[in-house]
Amino acid sequence: MQTTKHTTARRVAILTALPLVGVLALAGCASDDDRDDTAAPAASAPAVSTPDGSSTGGSSTGGSSAAAGNDALAAAVATAREAIGSGTVTSIEQEAGGTSWEVLVVTSDGNEQEVHVEADGGRTTAGPTKETSDAEDVAENQRFVGAADLSVTQAAAELVETVPGTVTELGLDDHRGTVVWEGDVRDDSGTKHGIRIDAGSGKVVTNTVDTDD
Repeated sequence: MQTTKHTTARRVAILTALPLVGVLALAGCASDDDRDDTAAPAASAPAVSTPDGSSTGGSSTGGSSAAAGNDALAAAVATAREAIGSGTVTSIEQEAGGTSWEVLVVTSDGNEQEVHVEADGGRTTAGPTKETSDAEDVAENQRFVGAADLSVTQAAAELVETVPGTVTELGLDDHRGTVVWEGDVRDDSGTKHGIRIDAGSGKVVTNTVDTDD
């Protein structure tokens, strides 16, 4: 009878201990999982300074100089218009090896005025100078302005959307009876592309590579 009591007591002790062993084992697994899931922080890439003084996360793009050039175009447009007071820019072109801009602005009377602006577009260097225009010139200027739903800066944006690069020249012109923005874009490799877009819709009309330059 005594032996039976001892055996029963041992069984009760073993059964009582089993749940505790299971809990400890699960706790140990959970601790291991937590350590495995905690990854070491990733090393950050070194910052790289760009020409405009900003920084990137260790990568750079070839379009930074093009963006600066197109920003200068937009600034030159604004400076020229401010110098005249009002009007529509119908032509802008880099001159003197890219050290300045020549900007033509058509005023409300259909006449053109010429303004020269420094390379970064910040200030005028000459003009405004009123161009000599006859009745035919005035009529053509007014036709161009009336047909151009896209401004010169909007047209420049369309050109670089077509060919990424720097717009060096852009102006309103007639192409087979349609008013177009006609411009040159120099891509990152230095190749010049001649592009025409419809001045009303922005649709690309022609896109060619200038092999003579």
